Amino acid sequence: MVMKLYGMKNIFNVQRAIVPLFEAGTEKELELVHVNLFTHDNDKPNFLAKHPFGLIPYLEDGDVKIYESRAIARYIAEKYEGQGAPNMGRTLKERAAINQWVETEAHVLYPPLAPMLKELYVAGALNRPLDEELVASCTAALVKVLDVYEAHLVKGSKYLTGDEYNFADACHTPYLYQVKIMKAEVLRHHPYVWAYTDAITERPGFQKLLQLDWDNAPSLE
Repeated sequence: MVMKLYGMKNIFNVQRAIVPLFEAGTEKELELVHVNLFTHDNDKPNFLAKHPFGLIPYLEDGDVKIYESRAIARYIAEKYEGQGAPNMGRTLKERAAINQWVETEAHVLYPPLAPMLKELYVAGALNRPLDEELVASCTAALVKVLDVYEAHLVKGSKYLTGDEYNFADACHTPYLYQVKIMKAEVLRHHPYVWAYTDAITERPGFQKLLQLDWDNAPSLE
């Protein structure tokens, strides 16, 4: 059965939602529906009937209807467990470590990172002046968070919980990729975070995800 993903090109939450699908190599089961935020497709009644908060991504998989990128990513990882999707943890101890870093990404890394990247992206897309004060404030907060990641990764593991890629790493991938693209100087001062970012973003699944053809996806009806 084909899954239908409502989203838009270069929206990092949309990318986060489907990293597990591409890791599992099951992306052919995905159908895209373009929801253009710049033309406010997300405010249309037919989309609000699906997602009452009017945000993307939104996923339909048969009778499963789900929003929020991490919830979608977890659903896909669990659906394709044992088929190449990121490991969710085989033991209670593994699950605890993975869940810790999933929550860290959501509640510690994401808060300074998301508004910074959004401002950099939107200012460029709309050709308007950059809010330098916002970017500077977020960058300062982000550096403090990355200092902790650096201290953790310097201990020697390739990924966050060891040498095996897992669901926590999948959740980190799209946003750290964009930091490397748009604010690389922040990572240059954190060489172990830089190496970690390379490890998760150079994986074949994520590289294939970046090639998704949103431009030719059907628009929201």
